[in-house]
Amino acid sequence: MQFNRVRFNRRSQVLFGLLKKRTGLGINILARYGLCLSLKDFSIPNPDEYDESGMEIFPGILYGEHENIYLALMIDRLHKDGLDPEKYLHEMTRAHLNRGAAALFPRINDLSDFNDILLQEQK
Repeated sequence: MQFNRVRFNRRSQVLFGLLKKRTGLGINILARYGLCLSLKDFSIPNPDEYDESGMEIFPGILYGEHENIYLALMIDRLHKDGLDPEKYLHEMTRAHLNRGAAALFPRINDLSDFNDILLQEQK
């Protein structure tokens, strides 16, 4: 099992672009962080809320050398949600990445805000 390419929705593409301007971080790094925020949320995102009208990103770029770690996190979350990873990996990864953009955006005004988030998330 492996990740496919992901196409963000247009809104997430814009949010990640604005976050990139605010922080100087690449969209792949921001998307990884957003994914983790979404995975931490106990609710299950609805993939139907996120179309594929935005930019496309490939797994090797999105996850880098840590692709196996993110794959394990996604598979674990799918099992917790009672979803078959073979069937739902792609659409739920897309849903979590898009939801993560919306979760991350209001919390980040500049690079230093990541430190505040890390401290809040450790509680």
